[in-house]
Amino acid sequence: MIRNIIKYPDPMVRLISANVRFFNDELQDWIADMVDTMKEYDLEALSAILIGIQYNIMVVKEDDIYTPYINGRFIKHAGKVTATERSIYYEGISVDVERYERITLIYEDEHGAPQSKDLEGEKARLFQHYLDYCFGSTFVDRVDKEVKERINNHLEFGLVKDSSGGACPTVFYRDYFKRAAKYIMIAVLLTFAIPFFASKEVSHKVYMVDKYTLALIPMLIISYFLYAQYESRKFKQCTSCQTGNIIGVATILFVQFLIVSIGVFWWVGR
Repeated sequence: MIRNIIKYPDPMVRLISANVRFFNDELQDWIADMVDTMKEYDLEALSAILIGIQYNIMVVKEDDIYTPYINGRFIKHAGKVTATERSIYYEGISVDVERYERITLIYEDEHGAPQSKDLEGEKARLFQHYLDYCFGSTFVDRVDKEVKERINNHLEFGLVKDSSGGACPTVFYRDYFKRAAKYIMIAVLLTFAIPFFASKEVSHKVYMVDKYTLALIPMLIISYFLYAQYESRKFKQCTSCQTGNIIGVATILFVQFLIVSIGVFWWVGR
């Protein structure tokens, strides 16, 4: 069945979609309606909320196959690239949006089986664009304040307000803790070359500095985790605020810290 697509200024676009907990005939009917609607409007992708279904369901056209993504989210990302995007919700508006260039996503198929997939380029961008809708966000939330203000002034009723308590910011403050931890580990790694050309006395001094420097990293990781929890509650609609993503980043940082620490004690301090 072909359904109407919600468009500006319908506030339903700001609702956060619930995860699907059942995989029955009703779900299959929803997916069929999404496919029919995509064919009617010649769409490459569609989020269920855009046809009034408040569940985390996306359908993406891949060649001639319409693939459903249930409870989708991405757990890894790399690189960033800016490109022009358009929205079927905010018709007639196009803006340059920065997105991740490569992502690893997890989701469930229409039968509830867990799946994972790596996407890059335009496919990664398309997935991120429509996943935003599932979390009560739109591409407008990913541009800077000046561009957003111009769009707001252009629209007849202004931008649709975020009912979830805050739009996805372009910069998360938790990232400063992550970057600081990484920069310190890189600086310590550079000292691994000292034993090759310096005396034992100099190496020992560097080793002592490394030890005190490394002590900062666990504090930064803990600070990142705690502040990320605060941001995850504040920006519930943002895909990067999901708890699994935050735990994954903190775990990777901690593993990197352990590896660098072992190198300091085994190599620099020997």
